[in-house]
Amino acid sequence: MAYSVLKCPAAYDEYRFTLPEQYRQIAKEELREDDATRKQALTEMRQWIVDNPHIRSCRTDAKFLLRFLRFRQFSVPMACEALERYLSLRELYPSWFKNLDCNEGLMSEIIKNGPFLYLGQDTAGRAVMLVRFGRFEGQKHLAVHDGRYAAMIMETMLESEELQIGGVQVLIDFTETTVDNYDKWGTSELKILMEAYSRSYPLRYGEIHAAVLPKFGIPAVDTFLSFANPKMREKIRCYSTIAELEQLIEPHQKPTEYGGQVDMGELSRSFWKRIEEQRQVVLGLDRMEVDVDHYAAVWDEEEPSPAEAAAGAVLKHIDFH
Repeated sequence: MAYSVLKCPAAYDEYRFTLPEQYRQIAKEELREDDATRKQALTEMRQWIVDNPHIRSCRTDAKFLLRFLRFRQFSVPMACEALERYLSLRELYPSWFKNLDCNEGLMSEIIKNGPFLYLGQDTAGRAVMLVRFGRFEGQKHLAVHDGRYAAMIMETMLESEELQIGGVQVLIDFTETTVDNYDKWGTSELKILMEAYSRSYPLRYGEIHAAVLPKFGIPAVDTFLSFANPKMREKIRCYSTIAELEQLIEPHQKPTEYGGQVDMGELSRSFWKRIEEQRQVVLGLDRMEVDVDHYAAVWDEEEPSPAEAAAGAVLKHIDFH
């Protein structure tokens, strides 16, 4: 299914909240969301899109706009700014963020290697993503190929209202990585990907747990984090053993490879099915369009200050071993 990208459709979809009560409570307590607030915010944001001369076409269905309203706790001006940032990133770096086709050759290869796995929702309602960094090919695929895969996963998962509301907890396993996994990432590629992770994609992060990062990987990861916003850096927790990472996975989600009972193959097949189901939705995002020249000028004014960049050096004093 592909959604309409008309700025001013003949009629907007009528939204109904159909998630379990747990998510209604999270939305109310953490996001300030209730039926009246949501309805008013959607009306205001849709009108802002209509009035914005720099947005030429955009999805205006509730599920899409709620990505940004929930991300910004229903501050309409901040949600509109987040939408502009997301749309402009896609237009300015199309080789990274457009035509994210799960059936394309290289993308399919990376998916089969399984670097990202969705473990499901924990008891707190958060989506839990397991990243096995060693499953990325060190030499066969370029940094942009891995980045496109990550973008496709983000787009797929953001179609989930449970994730929009509950947020995501990330577990990163650095075992079995090689020097090549890190050396292929130049500074410009790291900056583009972190712009997506921490500033442009409307992801609500819980804690980010990372284990067994080798010493040879620290320079690249440190550079990567130098481009993160401060709030993301504060969420990072580092561990020296996989056993410590395993303790963070709830029993009903824990794969056999991490001391649990959940079949990793079944998790992979389930996640692949989810990706395929959202294929047309993800590809349909390419029909959105903004004034590239306008947003390129705005983008150039937002380079991080030296102090902000230096703040990213968070790993130099952490012992992973």
